[in-house]
Amino acid sequence: MPDTEMAVEETKWHSIAVAEILTLQSTSPDGLSDSEAEGRLKKFGTNELTPPPKPSFLMKVFIQVNNILIYILIAAAIVAGILQDWAEVALIGGVVVINVTIGLVQEGRAEQAAAAIQGMLSSKATVIRGGERKMIDAKNVVPGDVCFIQSGDRCPADLRMIEVTGNCGILEAMLTGESNPISKHTDVCLPQSALGDRKNMAFSATMVMTGQGKGVVCGTGDLAEIGKISAMVSNVDSQKTNLMVQLEMFGRWISVFVLIIAVITFCVAYLVHDFELGDAFKSTVAIAVAIIPEGLPAVVTISLALAMQMLANNNAIIRQLPAVETLGSVTVICSDKTGTLTKNEMTVQLMQTSTQQYKMTGVGYSPVGVVQDENSKDLPDEKVARMLKMFEGAVLCNDAGIFKNLNHKNPNVPVAWEPIGYPTEVALLTMGMKMGITEVKDFKAQQPRVGGVPFASEHKFMCCVHAASTAPGAPLTIHVKGAPDRLIPQCKNQVMDDDLSKVGPIDENYWQDKASQMSGLGLRCLAICRADFDPKDLSDNMDADLLLKAPTPFLTMIGVVAILDPPRPEAIEGVAVAQMAGIVVKMITGDHPATATAIAKMLGIVDPKLQESSIRTYTGPELDAMDDEGMDSIVLECNVFARASPENKIRIVKSLQRRGQTVSMTGDGVNDAPALKAANIGVAMGITGTDVSKEAAKMVLADDNFATIVKAVREGRRVWDNLVKILLYNMPVNFAQGLSVFFAYIVDIDGHQVPLTAIQVLYVNMITSVTMGLMLAMEPAEADIMTRPPRRKGKRLFGKMVFWHCFFVSGIMVVCVLGNFAFTLGNIEKGAEDYAYEAEKAAVKMERAAEGGGRRAIRVPKTARLMEARAVAFNMLVFAEMAYALNCRFLKDSAFNFKMFTENKWCWVAIAVTTVFQIFLTYTPGVNEIFSNAPIGAASWALILACALAVFVLVEVEKAVGIYYIMPSVKKGCAPWGCCTGEDEQERTQSELNQVQFFASGASTFGLPTRAGSANAGERHGAQGPVAGAAGTSGYNV
Repeated sequence: MPDTEMAVEETKWHSIAVAEILTLQSTSPDGLSDSEAEGRLKKFGTNELTPPPKPSFLMKVFIQVNNILIYILIAAAIVAGILQDWAEVALIGGVVVINVTIGLVQEGRAEQAAAAIQGMLSSKATVIRGGERKMIDAKNVVPGDVCFIQSGDRCPADLRMIEVTGNCGILEAMLTGESNPISKHTDVCLPQSALGDRKNMAFSATMVMTGQGKGVVCGTGDLAEIGKISAMVSNVDSQKTNLMVQLEMFGRWISVFVLIIAVITFCVAYLVHDFELGDAFKSTVAIAVAIIPEGLPAVVTISLALAMQMLANNNAIIRQLPAVETLGSVTVICSDKTGTLTKNEMTVQLMQTSTQQYKMTGVGYSPVGVVQDENSKDLPDEKVARMLKMFEGAVLCNDAGIFKNLNHKNPNVPVAWEPIGYPTEVALLTMGMKMGITEVKDFKAQQPRVGGVPFASEHKFMCCVHAASTAPGAPLTIHVKGAPDRLIPQCKNQVMDDDLSKVGPIDENYWQDKASQMSGLGLRCLAICRADFDPKDLSDNMDADLLLKAPTPFLTMIGVVAILDPPRPEAIEGVAVAQMAGIVVKMITGDHPATATAIAKMLGIVDPKLQESSIRTYTGPELDAMDDEGMDSIVLECNVFARASPENKIRIVKSLQRRGQTVSMTGDGVNDAPALKAANIGVAMGITGTDVSKEAAKMVLADDNFATIVKAVREGRRVWDNLVKILLYNMPVNFAQGLSVFFAYIVDIDGHQVPLTAIQVLYVNMITSVTMGLMLAMEPAEADIMTRPPRRKGKRLFGKMVFWHCFFVSGIMVVCVLGNFAFTLGNIEKGAEDYAYEAEKAAVKMERAAEGGGRRAIRVPKTARLMEARAVAFNMLVFAEMAYALNCRFLKDSAFNFKMFTENKWCWVAIAVTTVFQIFLTYTPGVNEIFSNAPIGAASWALILACALAVFVLVEVEKAVGIYYIMPSVKKGCAPWGCCTGEDEQERTQSELNQVQFFASGASTFGLPTRAGSANAGERHGAQGPVAGAAGTSGYNV
């Protein structure tokens, strides 16, 4: 790719006159020559977007295994292999493979946003070269080319318009959020104009809706506006979720603890108790395997996947697993207006006549709604028919279309109404259908058009001449619609009493006041007028002078319709629920400030009672003038941002994050993609959203319903609560397993026998813990879940409650396991192997005494007595875990309640399945030998169940008194270690954490996104900047 030197300042093409543009680009209205175009193509590169590099499969696998806990498990498997304990090797190896596989399967987070943008670019372009029009591949368009665009074309590059014919309207909603096509002109715009106000520019990938024009190419490839967005998407750091950060920290703590305990165990077994090297290593492996929660990655991943499926059933599609949890911590929802809070379907809201103001219900293009009077009462059918006759000109003087699409793919919408043409005109068709028109095509055919003047931004109106019927010689009527300020002076009369047969002199002040009032509400106003038309004035060359140069005003004012892209009713409800949950909703839009403020008041984002002058709305240019400190000072107090560019949206999101907020950003356009990726949780629209926004987001709304976000927040809070329950269950259990082995060496139980083997604790971790953990993951939400404030940023999963239970609960379990183990050994008669082992130990002791020191290790035999005692200890551990799992179902409430039996049927299914497995492993010949078990009697079972009940009761007693008397002391004790308080409030980004992987399944098991590198500046496609004066390099800027 050609090298490109980037200029320091971007050329503001919209602020330069046409003549100077041609000079700067060394071109003319006749375009470039073929040879010059070929030279520029070699110099500046193709008009394509540079794709980001993607990691290889081997790199993805390395990411999965590159953490200390996986390394500990691999080392344990190697030791077991050296000792030829192949069952343990297979089980440990299976754990590693399963976790890595889950990570690879669940990752699914590829950097495809730039590729999605690539698919939106035009494939062909019409250029003028050497004075002739030519159709070429759009990728071969170069700076300085003169492109011809017309209705139906997609702009091939960023163009500075030099010629506009008719009303050249371009739909830029995906870049600016503006619902209506923007009428283009060739005049100079102010240098500080926001993207949506650069009306002399046509941007790459936007669609030409009407008219035609010519423009000089001034931005191609990566340096067109859409290319800059693509670069921003690739270069924005994805925020690592709180869950990722918490699990990474947990991995560090548990790794250090495991290594310390394992080393101490090995030293005690080998140096103090004279175990053989192999037996000492086995004990060390058993400790490491016992404390490492091998099953926890699978439980967390599956829990998130279950929540993800539940959300998908409710139209919220999660693209990255940890996003489920992040939803529960959201404190601010930043939402785009067009298509998110609104339907991006213009709708007639009000109809003003000389008598009163009428309301029209319904939202969007679907013709479902009624006309109501000022008291919100439905009009009778007779009155509606009269209103239709009055406003029929809005349907007749209209070039748009609307049709019913029964083959659409959205299951949430029974009938989709597809628009053709300007959204404003489609809204007028829908208005007519709500008043009784069944088929627009037939309605127009009954009053055929015989002449007209198309809309143009210069005169701001459209007029059409229609015959009253299809009969020859039928009377003619001219219907006019347009800007009230242009049409009111052209009117002589107005309709009186809402009766077309009654007219009176026009009251200009009345209409100007009404239009001004509705415009002040952010509504777009159109005046509807009509007049009888003399057939002799009909000609093929009619133009705007028909009205503008009429000797005297002759039109009759019918009324003014006010149009708005209104809020979704469900969005209004969703905002209210979010606010009740302590979540602030902010609107960030490319639309006009007045429109944004009006919608915000309707939604309740700002107080509807406030006057517009009291509502502070910041615009894109105002934000551009602020530094980060200035942005941080206003970002919390302002809830409405208008005329916002993609760069503004990212800055707002990052500013909120700097202020300690967890941010959700919603949007549907290309312009939203960078901010969607930068947010903690990006949410894209599934129906109206572009592929770009969907790829950049972590969640996609299948129904485009803002209220679905609130449902997802509720689910996210439930997931967090259940993750705390899972960790509260897993950690004490794992500590109990490891400490049971550890203290067996410290406390002399029948010659320092070990109560649990590595294969037993691996089974407990991967089967029992996973089964109980998944049961806890299915716990329903607490009753107060949406009335609590969002949890504080940085709140730890491994909090003081988990920390305390790691000592209290694991202590109880260790006592039960070791107690039952010792009791069983003491009550079973010793066999020949036991006596032989004791004799060998005594002989070794005497030998060492005679030699004055030294050591000779002896091997611990696996006797029948030891196998039965281990079976008791193994079952004691599992049933104590099941009892404790019942405690964990309710974090603060007592488990002694009826809900324990009626809610979460999976609890009892999990207990039943685990019990069956325990009986199978204890009594099945061959299998029990692999697991170092032997059949046990009824007395042992009675003792096991009694101890399990004791565990349950003791934890419930602690739960009742601990919150008042124990937790405050635990919090004070933890403070110096920092293990139960939040980490630094500044949440770290993906790049800062890229070097540190965590947890036994690898980072990507929890949805760590693939890091997308960005192309070198010198390797980027395309260019943007003046061609003239470039010496050797392009002088183009980013």
